[in-house]
Parts: sequence; structure tokens; C-alpha cells
Amino acid sequence: MLIADEVQCGLGRTGRPFYSPALGLQPDLMAIGKALGGGVPIGAALFSEKIASAAKPGDHGSTYGGNLLACRAALVFLHELIDRGLGDHVASVGSHLEAGLRQMATRLGGITDVRGAGLMWGIELDRPAASVVQAAFDRHLLINRTSDTVVRLLPPYVITEQEIDEALPLLEAAIATALEAPRT
Repeated sequence: MLIADEVQCGLGRTGRPFYSPALGLQPDLMAIGKALGGGVPIGAALFSEKIASAAKPGDHGSTYGGNLLACRAALVFLHELIDRGLGDHVASVGSHLEAGLRQMATRLGGITDVRGAGLMWGIELDRPAASVVQAAFDRHLLINRTSDTVVRLLPPYVITEQEIDEALPLLEAAIATALEAPRT
């Protein structure tokens, strides 16, 4: 049985509703939340037919599964993602962001990998990333890190190419500053 947690990929954040098909995976169970409610707490589980046919009433429940407000928020988000083109927008601006990050990686020697899809990216450095987070913050750019050496970028779904073009030089300057500092 293959179980995928789409929360790690953020529903629609990669420019696809779910990223598992891009990896050649067909999960039997997917737990989704966070993005589904557009910030309103909700949880849902998607079952394959194989799993659904074996389930009986009461086998599954969710603390955030049936709230009227949360369900309405999920419907609005899904409408924006699928019917109103938000998913296509994420894919388009995500490609723009990827191009900028890959160009940056050719200019900065301390970047060892750029990986991701849509609006979910990781920049692997050859040294700790904490100083990049602080240097970006000093430039009014909010980023995070997911491990000791990975800078994580999760821009909002509605970011524009112009905003990406404004952010990339700030990010590059932050990374360059961190790369110039002596290694600790």
C-alpha cells in the first residue's frame, strides 16, 4: 500500500493538484489539509477504490473534516485552483522562478543543487543556510530553511513574475553575503 502525504507538496503548490503522478506514483491513500482550506484548518483523506471498498463507516474520522466554514473554504480554494486557473498560474510563475534560481546557481559557487517544482523550491548550499535566512530577512525577504544546508522557498500561490523578479536579486545578495562569510 502506498500512502502519500500531499501536505509536504502543498495541494497545487507544484502547479499540479497532486505531485504524486509526476513521480509515477498512484497512492492508495492521500492525507490532505493546510492548503485545501486556504488557511482555514481542514483535513481530508483520499482513498483508492481498493481501500475505499474495504472501509466501513466509522473506520476514518477527522477533527477538521466536517466544519461548514472549513468545507466552504476548501470549495473556494479548489474552485480557484482548478476552475479559475490558479494551478496554471502556479505552474507558469514556478517555471519563471525556476529559471531565475538556476541562473543564480550558475553565478554563485556555493549552491550545490536547486530542486523543486511550481512554487516549492529548495536551494542546497555547501554550508549552513541559517545565515542566508537572516541576510534575506535583513533585505525584507522572508525565507526559511528545512535542514542545515537547504534554503526553502514557498512563495504565495498568487505571486507574480514581477514580484519574483524583485525578490531574486534580494535572495542572490543574501546568499552571496552568506557565502562570503567565513565557514563556522
